[in-house]
Amino acid sequence: MNLKTTAPTIIGQIAIYSGMVLLLFPRLSKTTKKIVNIVIQWILGDPFFCLFLLLMTLSPLWSQTPEFACRLIGCMWAITLVSMYVGKVYSWSEIYGLLRWLTCLVALWGVVKTNPSSDGCWTGILSHKNPFSFHMANTASLWILYAFKKPKYRYLSLFITLIALVGLLKGCSGASRVLTVILICFWIYLSVLKRLPVKWAFLCFLLFLVGSICIGIVVLNNLEAIVVDGLKKDMTLTGRTNFWPLIIDRVNQNSPIFGYGAGGFWQSWRGLEDPAYGIVDVKSGFVPPHSHNGFIDILCELGWSGLLLFTFSFVNNIFRGIKYLIKESFPESALSLYLLTFMLMTNLTEGGLFAIGTYWCWYVVLSVKLSLNTTAKDNQH
Repeated sequence: MNLKTTAPTIIGQIAIYSGMVLLLFPRLSKTTKKIVNIVIQWILGDPFFCLFLLLMTLSPLWSQTPEFACRLIGCMWAITLVSMYVGKVYSWSEIYGLLRWLTCLVALWGVVKTNPSSDGCWTGILSHKNPFSFHMANTASLWILYAFKKPKYRYLSLFITLIALVGLLKGCSGASRVLTVILICFWIYLSVLKRLPVKWAFLCFLLFLVGSICIGIVVLNNLEAIVVDGLKKDMTLTGRTNFWPLIIDRVNQNSPIFGYGAGGFWQSWRGLEDPAYGIVDVKSGFVPPHSHNGFIDILCELGWSGLLLFTFSFVNNIFRGIKYLIKESFPESALSLYLLTFMLMTNLTEGGLFAIGTYWCWYVVLSVKLSLNTTAKDNQH
């Protein structure tokens, strides 16, 4: 939410969204007839996330800025409803194609309009080099898989992968380079997991996530020679570990259970009344505009109850994703696990998981999709 958004911009956005609804209306009218059944299946499949949504919706009751929280929640629910529709109507194969071409457009536009920051690093159509670099890692891993899946389009896929790798290098993000290697290895690893029983596959997948996180920490935080000379990072994840404890302490002291409400913590426009006022990296003097960690952002806004609900939902979706991976055809069946891995790895050092953006869209899509898939499979047995 941007408080400086002008009325013409708001009117224009409403007009665009209204146009999209009109275009989708023929299919939408058929979907809404079954909306009750869809919601019931979603609640049964992912009850923790549905409780999380309920907590989010009620958060204006304890927010210091309830009007602002209501506006934000209204936008979040608008995105949620559209994402629910996508999760209901489109197949995993169609979602894979949609995701692939969206990342391609971001990569191509990033090459055309580089928008270099003050240090010369590309930001593309995004506001910062890190999100841009993460999207380039996503593009490269999706398209290199497609090069092997569809030999007919191999040269096109490799060309787009090359563009993404150029953007990755120009984005100057060390974390995104590590992420690219992890995501490409991820596809190979999942093809092996598909042959295992569900419980063993689930355990091995968790070990992969833990191993990937540890590798990221080692490369970005402990190996000074690699960090300084290779990835151009400092020894504290660019100061993040200096202010993360300050953020957690602030939440624990004032509102540990339910947080400050949706959008209620990082409010620099409130001056001295800003709940995050005084949080600063004491070594560099950097004042963070957000937590630079998607999970800590959830803690700030919805407290430990919200973070626990989302964590339970996340683990639940991993387990359901494993079950779907083993039963269905690869690689479409692995897409939910891929998205969960990408979200987890990128939200360890950046935010966006609980915000108006692509992370929230894709999480709702996979939550709904897995709920419908798993309940449909269960009903067949």
